[in-house]
Amino acid sequence: MIEVTVRDGEVAGPSEPEVQQGERVRIVVDADVADEIHLHGYDLTAAVVPGRPAELDFRATAPGVFEVELEEAGLLLFQLKVVP
Repeated sequence: MIEVTVRDGEVAGPSEPEVQQGERVRIVVDADVADEIHLHGYDLTAAVVPGRPAELDFRATAPGVFEVELEEAGLLLFQLKVVP
């Protein structure tokens, strides 16, 4: 599981977590703003609101480096590295 917290525009969590291709991945984002988290490349999204963390649960089928961001804020949370 990859956990990220966003408070006052500051991101706390791993900056470039690495997972194996084929692995099941769970991303949990707790933010103090209402927004949407977006995993680029996989085109997965989830709504986040204060007090209710967003969760993305998926299988990492495609190798590469993929940005995860707060979409509306344009805030990069981390870059997910999927290795074969």
